[in-house]
Amino acid sequence: MHILFQTSTERLKHRAQRASILNLSARGIDFTFQFVSLIVLARLLTPADYGVFAMVMPFVWFLITFGDLGLASAVLQQPDLTERQASAIFQVNALAGISFAGLLLLGSPLIGLFYGDPRVTHISVILSLVVVVSGLTAVQQALLRRALLFEVLLRAQIASSATSSVVAIILAWNGAGYWALVARTLVDPLIYSIVAWVSAPWWPRHADWGDATKTLLRLGRYYLGSTILYSITRQADSILIGWRFGSAELGPYALAYRLFFLPIQQITWPLGHVMVPTLSRLRDDPDRLKRWYLKLLRLVTFAAFPPFFSLVIFADDVVRVVVGPQWGTAAEILRLLAPVGAVLTAYSTCDWLLRARGLADRSFRWTVVSTSVCLLSYILGLPWGAIGVASGLAVANLILILPGFMYAIKGTTIQLTDSVRAVLPCVALALFAVGAAWVLKHHIAADWHPITRLLTISGTIALIMACGWTFLYGRSGFTKLLNSP
Repeated sequence: MHILFQTSTERLKHRAQRASILNLSARGIDFTFQFVSLIVLARLLTPADYGVFAMVMPFVWFLITFGDLGLASAVLQQPDLTERQASAIFQVNALAGISFAGLLLLGSPLIGLFYGDPRVTHISVILSLVVVVSGLTAVQQALLRRALLFEVLLRAQIASSATSSVVAIILAWNGAGYWALVARTLVDPLIYSIVAWVSAPWWPRHADWGDATKTLLRLGRYYLGSTILYSITRQADSILIGWRFGSAELGPYALAYRLFFLPIQQITWPLGHVMVPTLSRLRDDPDRLKRWYLKLLRLVTFAAFPPFFSLVIFADDVVRVVVGPQWGTAAEILRLLAPVGAVLTAYSTCDWLLRARGLADRSFRWTVVSTSVCLLSYILGLPWGAIGVASGLAVANLILILPGFMYAIKGTTIQLTDSVRAVLPCVALALFAVGAAWVLKHHIAADWHPITRLLTISGTIALIMACGWTFLYGRSGFTKLLNSP
């Protein structure tokens, strides 16, 4: 049997630990490249360059999401999967990618007309290729994650991040403007796909269209619906701002959103890719599932709460140091989005739990609710521009967090009080970090240079987190946390 189709619960802890470390390493490397390129590109490009690029990306990501058809998620949580079933899913994904790329290509003039900007049409035509690449890579990537072969994905991430970042910086340096962002968006998935296929070659065979495959396709419908709605939640704000106010208003919002979302990607995405297939193997052992989930919840909130909540205090320093003083509006937006990052990190574990239990229908129903609340918040905040939309997003997530947890744990042995107990130490730690950041920002380091002040505040928060970790788990806390039953 091909290694991509070998799954077992034997030595699951060790394999999950190794996969988590590799995946976090991959995301850390990707974050480093993206962060460095962001620092450079923000100084070489204008807010309008970012704005016109951000006008197109919601449509690109929506079609990539739709082209996946939810089948990658179905593959991840499927305990028994044959090569012929995977071949059938690959054929469906590949055909969908090509079809939706054609749709974006034909619809490019309409997108340009919608925004009243012909540059949007040209960008849409080029980025239709990204949809094709995504359709050819989705199943291979899901199989690698399902088999916990994250060393392959680590190599792919390093190669794609490095190449796309260098290409974008070179183009921007030579005056390419927004085309530098377009090139990075195209080169990154292309290199990733090549490395993933070459490193772990698996070639689709004769497809099996039997009952098991049809069940996967039906299951994929719910995941598709959930993912599309989630994509709408993430992209509708940019579409509304770009449509109502144009690229100049959208540019700072897009940059602030990127600054706030980059750290979330480094925490939730890598852990989610590991934990959904891992927890899915524990669905028949409710007590063990409960222990793993609560450990996971504490881990992600510990990593997210102190830095995100503290970012409210020094968002202006982050923007000034990272991307320059010309992005001052982005600082106020980032200040509003920072608490959202903390909430979203904890909130994401609800979706992992539902997916791991194979409850695609319940996940879809909750996503309908959350998408409706977020869209309403965007519309209510739109008259006040990007600031209003960011405020609406913050309020929507605060409304959704508690009902989301209650809905996700329903039918499990997990109680809401268990989740609260898991999170409370991280909340206390976050309050302490926020207080320390406020004292440094407004009293001790008020007259310091922004770089020195930012480094001091960041170092203080890191020290607080290290002390908190030692207090909670001891010096060997990471090993104890993962190896506890």
